[in-house]
Amino acid sequence: MKKFVVLILTVCMVFSLAACGGSNSSDSKTDSGDSKTEDTVDKKTIALVPPAMISPYYKSVISGAQEACDDLGYELKTLAPESESDYAAQVQIVEDMITQKVDGIILCAINSDAIVAAVKKANEADIPVIMFNTQNELAGGEVACYVRYDQYEAGGKVCDFVAEQFGDKLKVAIVEGLPSDHTTERMGGFVDKAKEKYPDIEVVASQAGDWEREKGMNAAANMLQANKDINVIFALCDEMGLGAVQAVKEAGSDAKVVSFDGNPNAVASIQAGELVSTVSIGGPGTGTECVEALHKIFEGETVDKIVNVDTEIVWKENADQFPSDAD
Repeated sequence: MKKFVVLILTVCMVFSLAACGGSNSSDSKTDSGDSKTEDTVDKKTIALVPPAMISPYYKSVISGAQEACDDLGYELKTLAPESESDYAAQVQIVEDMITQKVDGIILCAINSDAIVAAVKKANEADIPVIMFNTQNELAGGEVACYVRYDQYEAGGKVCDFVAEQFGDKLKVAIVEGLPSDHTTERMGGFVDKAKEKYPDIEVVASQAGDWEREKGMNAAANMLQANKDINVIFALCDEMGLGAVQAVKEAGSDAKVVSFDGNPNAVASIQAGELVSTVSIGGPGTGTECVEALHKIFEGETVDKIVNVDTEIVWKENADQFPSDAD
C-alpha cells in the first residue's frame, strides 16, 4: 500500500513539473513542436563556417541560416577566417567546432582539397556536413548535401547579357578571384559562351583581384591603362566589381562593369547608374536550404545530395526587386 501511495505522489509531481515547464516559451522546442521549454539540453547547435566575412554574400547566407535556426529552435555558431585565402585557419575552425561537439556543420571551403581532412574528422564524430557555394564534390570525406548554384551556367548568362546590351563585338577584361573553383567556373562559363556563340567578344586581359575591392580596383586600373579600348569589365564578385567601377571613373573610361554575387551594395550601385549588373545567387535562400537539410538529417529523413539555387541577372530593369543598401 505504501508503495502504491509513493507511486501516486511521484506521478503527480511529474505532471506538476511538466505543467510548470510548459507554461514558459523561451529556448528550445519540445518534441511535439507545439511549445518551448526552458530545458536547453536537447537544443542542437549548428556551426556555419564561411571563407571570411569580406563579401556581403556570406552575411546574407548567415542571415538566412539564422532565421531558419530561430524557426526550428537551433543555436547557430558562426566563425570565419580573417582572409579568404587563409584555408589553414578555416580548417582549424572546423576542427574546433568538432571538438565543441556541434550537431551539424555548414561550410563553404576556401580550398576543397585542404578541407577534406576536417570533413573526415566530422564524419568520424558522426557530425553531418552540408557544403554551400561549392561547385564540385570533395575528393574525400562524406558531405551529406551540396547546396549550390551553377556558376558555370551563370558565367554564360553574363556573357549573353553583355552581348544583348552592348553588342557582340566587344573587348572584355576579367577581374579574377583567388585560384579556386569559383574563379574557374565563373570565368569559364563566360569565356566558353563567347567562343561558342559570340566569336567577336574577345577577352583581351585578365588579372587577379583576390575577391577584394581595393585589389579589384587596382587590377581593373592596370588593365585599363594597358588596354585603352576595353569595352566591358567582368568582375567575378561584387566587391571587385565595385572596385572596378571606381577604377573606370578615375581612368575616365567608358568601359561598363558587370559583376557577380547579387549583394545589396552592388544592387544599390546598379540603382545609382554605376555598376551595370550583377548575378543574384540567392544568399539568404542558400542559408535556409542548408539549415533545412540538416533539420531533415536530424529528423532521420533523406536529403538530396545536390540542391540547386537559381541564379538571375540583376540590372536596372529588375533591381528594385532585390535587397539594396539604398533601401
